[in-house]
Amino acid sequence: PPPSPPPSPPPGPCTWFLLDIVFDKYSPEISWDLFAEPRAKGATALQVGVARGGNGCLPDGTYRLTLTDRESDGLCCEFGNGSFALTVARDYNERPAVNSPPIMHGSDFGRVASIIFTVPYLAPPP
Repeated sequence: PPPSPPPSPPPGPCTWFLLDIVFDKYSPEISWDLFAEPRAKGATALQVGVARGGNGCLPDGTYRLTLTDRESDGLCCEFGNGSFALTVARDYNERPAVNSPPIMHGSDFGRVASIIFTVPYLAPPP
């Protein structure tokens, strides 16, 4: 099924993120979630997906994105050449460009790949 439309941005400044997933041959094995950090007991995910990824606009804060493969073989390589990339916009209320460098990417991650990131996102110095 096509990905769901992005949620409406929250009031005030926010930073857009884009999660792009290219599946291997077993897409139903992959899921992902996004939580605000620190996660309170019983907290609900801000976004959850089994689709090709997601996007949205996040208010300033710290977040954890987790991708999970229930068969623990990641997105590469024995069953196809899948991958994922998380991109975060550089400026408030602007969407990340398709060619923006991701803050996290990969394919061969076993059971779980996770990143904690803060928005507004400040790239590390070169």
